Amino acid sequence: MDFQIILLPRQDYWAWVHACRDYVLKFGPNMTPDPVTAANYRVPRQVITFPYVSGGYPEQGDIQSWLLAYHPGIRLDPIGAQTPEELREQLRLRVEEEDRYGQQRSAFKLLWPTNYPVITQRFGANPQIYHRWGLPGHEGLDIRALTNTPVYACADGTVYEVHTGARDHPYGIHVRIQHRDGYKTTYAHLARPLVGPGEVVEAGGLVGKADSTGNSSGAHLHLTLKLDGATERGETPYPKDIVDPTPFMVWPDTAAGKSLPVNGWPAGRCLIGVHGRIGGSLEESDMTAIAAARLEAVKLGLAESKDTIDRLRAITPGMFLAVRLSADFSGDPVPAGRFVSLVEADLGRLYRLGIRYFEVHASPNLQVEGWQRTWGNGAEFGGWFRQAVGQLHQAFPEARFGFPGLSPGGRVSGQRADATQFLHEAEDAVQEADWVGVNCYWSDPAGMDALDGGLLVEEYRLLFSGKLLFVTEFGDPSPGVAAQVKGRQYLEYYRSLRDRPGIGVAFAYALSARSGHAGIVWRGEGGGASEIPGIVGARVF
Repeated sequence: MDFQIILLPRQDYWAWVHACRDYVLKFGPNMTPDPVTAANYRVPRQVITFPYVSGGYPEQGDIQSWLLAYHPGIRLDPIGAQTPEELREQLRLRVEEEDRYGQQRSAFKLLWPTNYPVITQRFGANPQIYHRWGLPGHEGLDIRALTNTPVYACADGTVYEVHTGARDHPYGIHVRIQHRDGYKTTYAHLARPLVGPGEVVEAGGLVGKADSTGNSSGAHLHLTLKLDGATERGETPYPKDIVDPTPFMVWPDTAAGKSLPVNGWPAGRCLIGVHGRIGGSLEESDMTAIAAARLEAVKLGLAESKDTIDRLRAITPGMFLAVRLSADFSGDPVPAGRFVSLVEADLGRLYRLGIRYFEVHASPNLQVEGWQRTWGNGAEFGGWFRQAVGQLHQAFPEARFGFPGLSPGGRVSGQRADATQFLHEAEDAVQEADWVGVNCYWSDPAGMDALDGGLLVEEYRLLFSGKLLFVTEFGDPSPGVAAQVKGRQYLEYYRSLRDRPGIGVAFAYALSARSGHAGIVWRGEGGGASEIPGIVGARVF
């Protein structure tokens, strides 16, 4: 998904706005005269398009240098235009050629080299790490690539070096290609090369398979770009003619991600669901709310009764039911075999009642859910998950076991492991899971518009494009936000996911709770009145 904003000079602002009219109608970006607003818009997934006007942004000086210095990692799209008329002409060409960022007309460009349109470390990042090697920062782009997935040539050229040693070079196994006009690319940390020295390659041609050889802590592709003589000419602060490849990258059309397969999901669309009662079985008031909200899916606990399940299916024939497998992880370690023994009896009972989808645990990056007690990191949880699921699959061969959603956000000492790091460490287990859970929360009371949660779902879709996703929890936990506002947010969130391929169900968290959990439940303990009245009785579509 492209989150594009056009940054325009304040002087003669409306003339600049008028110059963008046809382009905005075609591609739909936002506009602003404020560099700070542009830099903070949908960070870090935005694209900032701007006319590179001398003196156009007096408070910042050279606007491109300012953005690179104070907001590194943002994708920039500078346009060489000094007047609104020049900008209008440049944008007219983009509209006519359906070339949103003008990349197809670039003198030299780099096609995307993997199947994953995600950068995991940007050029110039982490200077505190790279200064020890005499570098101002990271000397290339780290791009998402799973083990043994294809790596493609970014441009036409000739292979001039293939290094086959996995441990005797920081890049590990890598391929170097000479392109026209003095440009060279390096494709590092490969599992194996698929080209040889002297071989002529075309842009998009297969050059190797990705891995984590050399100085690398996980599978990815490191791409370096060099331009002969750039260091001597002062065109780069990096040694050995290393230049930033970012401006040359033809980013894949992430809108094409909308055509991701639905992974055989029978419903063919994202179902509207809710997580059931926290800490207990569903009550009569819960049934009333489920019927009034016309829900299509409910996530249950292990102890739910046959009577409850029969009633849910009577309320909505064909209702999708999933179950979270849970145990107490707040004390002593719970090995995978012990976990299986704790859940197996109830799982078997629910399995015989026709339920097939099971989430294995929940938020394993929280200490109260096992982090630093049963496992120390995502890789250790991944091993635990594979062992548990392996045993469960033997007993229940038709069941579909999901990798659990994580508590989103960064590390909180003694309480939570960083969700992104934990996810990457557990990547092998995620790939093996039958489906993948995503937990999405936000705290913006102004309305939903799929802000934090929607972006997180999109990132999962890009990282694990072949997997079926369930939004296992979502909501606005802010206690000060009015119930009516939350109701509108939830409806909008459901709508944003409804026809997004690859997402099976969205479970709002939660319908009710035995005690506590103020601000996240649909109904209180006083009866059947919904605490989120915008949901009950509303038609999502």
